[in-house]
Amino acid sequence: MRSQAEHSKWQEKEHHRRTRRRERAVEGEIGQWVRRAGILAPLIIGEFVKDPDRKWRFIRVTSVAAAILSEGLHSHKAHRERERDREALEACETGSALACP
Repeated sequence: MRSQAEHSKWQEKEHHRRTRRRERAVEGEIGQWVRRAGILAPLIIGEFVKDPDRKWRFIRVTSVAAAILSEGLHSHKAHRERERDREALEACETGSALACP
């Protein structure tokens, strides 16, 4: 049987794992919506804007905006992962057994 200390350590690890997984899932969902909006933008613009010159200008602007937003989200995600890894490394170096893989 597990002792009380082992059980509480397990609960803390499980809680940490579950909360981290949801944060990454939300970031992934936002990125998916940005990509979908970028893909569907030419179709929607084509339906609402009838002037060909304005239509292509709007399509170019929305595609560039979607690419910039997607890259920004990716960079933010990479930055957060580096920070999380740095904090985990610092916790391992200080001797916290729960934070070490």
